[in-house]
Amino acid sequence: MSRLLRFAAAAAALVLLVGTGCRKNSAPEPPVIQGPVIGSPGDTLTYRFSSVDPDGDTVFYMTSWGDGTTPEWSPASPSGEQYTWTHDYTDSGTYFIRAKAKDSKDAESAWSDSIQVTVGSYPPNAPSRPTGPTACSTGIAYTFKTRTVHPLHDSVSIQFSWGHGEVDSFGPMVGSNQLFDTSHTYSVPGTYKIAARARDARGFESPWSETLVVTVDTAHGPPGNAPRNLVLTAATDTTVNLAWSAPADSTPSRYVVLFQWTGTSGYDSVGGTQSLSFIHDPIHRTGQYKVTAVYDTGRVASTEAPSTTPMSNSLRWVPELSVTGVNTGYGWNRTTGEAFLYDMTVADSLDKVDLYITDFAPGFAGPDYQVASPDTAPLDPGGSVPSGFWHLTMFSHLDSLAGEDSMLPRFITSRYRKASVLDSLPRLVACYTQDSHYALLRVADVNTVNGLADIETWFQLIPGLRLIEHN
Repeated sequence: MSRLLRFAAAAAALVLLVGTGCRKNSAPEPPVIQGPVIGSPGDTLTYRFSSVDPDGDTVFYMTSWGDGTTPEWSPASPSGEQYTWTHDYTDSGTYFIRAKAKDSKDAESAWSDSIQVTVGSYPPNAPSRPTGPTACSTGIAYTFKTRTVHPLHDSVSIQFSWGHGEVDSFGPMVGSNQLFDTSHTYSVPGTYKIAARARDARGFESPWSETLVVTVDTAHGPPGNAPRNLVLTAATDTTVNLAWSAPADSTPSRYVVLFQWTGTSGYDSVGGTQSLSFIHDPIHRTGQYKVTAVYDTGRVASTEAPSTTPMSNSLRWVPELSVTGVNTGYGWNRTTGEAFLYDMTVADSLDKVDLYITDFAPGFAGPDYQVASPDTAPLDPGGSVPSGFWHLTMFSHLDSLAGEDSMLPRFITSRYRKASVLDSLPRLVACYTQDSHYALLRVADVNTVNGLADIETWFQLIPGLRLIEHN
């Protein structure tokens, strides 16, 4: 009986081995296509193709673009990963894109479902009805705003019509769906209908928007004076405190705080008050501020326009500490935010340097560079830095998904360190100085042959404020 059992087991193993060796190859699944469904003639349209092969084989793609182009097989891609292909349609029309896949053993899938692409000339959509004051006085400039969406997300130029035949020229290009504002002063009382239209770079124009009706009366005498001495401080690490002095020789009924978001033109009202201070939560944004004094006969804005936008310092090569004969200390001017390099071999640089680059070893061969606090430099084996009260600066790696305009992490000792490794370039690093200034470093490259790190920075001039948006 035992001999029979052994024979049966051996036979079963043989059948399994033979079956495994003769397993049939399976074709990939029909591809999934992702990409734009509208475009203009001559535009380069980008599409992504993906297919899963049941056997894990590499995959090739063939695409029918629907315009008579001869299909060709793509290079090999791993199963399940996206392959990117671009295509230009030279003529207007409606086209159907489909694709099929094959594996490395030439087993082909069925054709995919088609996606429809419409190619033609697409003007901007009509802008939104302009917004702004509907009761105005002659001789005073008022701000009006609108935006429009371009079907192809192209930039647009916007033109305002102020009524009674008065039309502006087209303004500067702005992004699709980006707010555009401009100001206008009426000299004659009356009722006016304000409208806007848009034009793209190809010259295609939108219809006129719906109108905003504005009533203009004669101003009764000049308004009073402007607020003075506007100053910004950090109310919290994410909110801004504005404080100012009352206008000279005049008493407004109230004040309106205006904010111009970094990267935009024109100011928006963010609140009003009867006091001489105001706290604004910019929701992670930076920008310029003004304060307007409101009188019965008009409004007068402050001449000061302080900003929370960080000071930008463009890319520059910063030497590693061991490089001799050059300035290796990097520091920011607290008045302007401008960055300079300083000699760390002399005590005169003690109160100027905020960071330096090092591999914490003699020479500059690396393999890893770090950005480090100046107070560590006297003990750094790679340099000859005199003892003294060098600045203390702390650093924190930013998440790889964080953008350059993301709010910097709040300073807590468990998150910030005296040094940060510059790996996975480009590397974003948050800084916190001993006098409570936040800054952002972008390390684009490291050259261990010449002992250099390519660094770009943004410095927040307002102590304690960790807002760093700069685009």
